[in-house]
Amino acid sequence: MSLIVIGVLHKYNAEVKNKESSDNYINVTKKILQMYKIKSGCLINGRINEINSAVDRDKQIEVAMPNLAYISGMHVDMIYIEGDGEKDYLFFPNKEWNKIVNFAIFPEEYEIKFEFNTISCGFRKIKLFNKGIVIDK
Repeated sequence: MSLIVIGVLHKYNAEVKNKESSDNYINVTKKILQMYKIKSGCLINGRINEINSAVDRDKQIEVAMPNLAYISGMHVDMIYIEGDGEKDYLFFPNKEWNKIVNFAIFPEEYEIKFEFNTISCGFRKIKLFNKGIVIDK
């Protein structure tokens, strides 16, 4: 089964400690991944299911954009970074963020729906919620 995370894309305004990471992320509720006892830097593996506008059309930057269907189904290995409060961070790696930049996906303007299936931590690979589906909005 899987973990479905639906969240607005954000830009981190401080220096990201992981050099492989872009400064673009979504949040995930802390207790969801905390139960797996993973550390910052682990990869949360899955794919992008959907991208939708998160703002009113009149506030959105106008972009002549290709069909977002090209991004749907794209494999992603998000970098997990433990947060201080109730939320943790899932950062896009630089190599995957560079692909998304070409589609003019701006932080704070788009909501992304991900489906994650596994966690990769070093040589360990852990299946996420293999008996059910968890949805985090």
